[in-house]
Amino acid sequence: MQINTDLLQKLNAAATRNIDSYLQKMLTASAEHGNFGMQMLDHLHEQLPRTSCDDCGKCCNSVSIFSLEYHRVIREIMITWKPERLRRLVQAIFRLELRQTEIGKDERRRRCIFRDDETRVCLVHPVRPFACRIFGLLKSDGKRECDRVKDLRTPETIITEDYLISLQEKVLENSESYQPFPGEEEIHFFPFEFWFFRHIFSPERSLQIYREILVPMSSPLTRLWHKHAGPTT
Repeated sequence: MQINTDLLQKLNAAATRNIDSYLQKMLTASAEHGNFGMQMLDHLHEQLPRTSCDDCGKCCNSVSIFSLEYHRVIREIMITWKPERLRRLVQAIFRLELRQTEIGKDERRRRCIFRDDETRVCLVHPVRPFACRIFGLLKSDGKRECDRVKDLRTPETIITEDYLISLQEKVLENSESYQPFPGEEEIHFFPFEFWFFRHIFSPERSLQIYREILVPMSSPLTRLWHKHAGPTT
């Protein structure tokens, strides 16, 4: 899949002209969403084991999240971040190409917008999504995705696939879903940037950005949707 560079350039140009308007739309959408589902989401997140690691950041790439998790993050930074910092965040979201990185041969990732590589911290760690919380948890086969991750409690907790599904099913009922490509079933999880563009533009525009920029920038997403590698409309 090839990145639509014309669309990427148009996004950058639009951000230059309308950054304050987009910031306001981002904040307004999550403010209007309100506290719906937030307490439930926090409770579900707390059901997962707490872990620690050495903060190497290798796993801190863009992940797919639920719309409810997107609003949880935005509502958190609305309270804790100053206006200028929020403005810089919106500017950084539009500069997607600056966060693209290569991991090995022909393996592409897009770094997480909330990873600060200088201080080696997650800027939204208390409200990080499921995808981040479950990475490295001890599985039923006794293995982890990353050996640097350690449980804070002993004995270590084994997390089964069925248990994770049962937790996330409750979030599915309270999250938006869209058809990623024609002919595919609707899904509930998209990258953070998709949800951002969905609220400042439209679902149709954000799906175009997903198909023509976000997917080609990510090897895992490209492999997931490889059968749609031809031109999109």
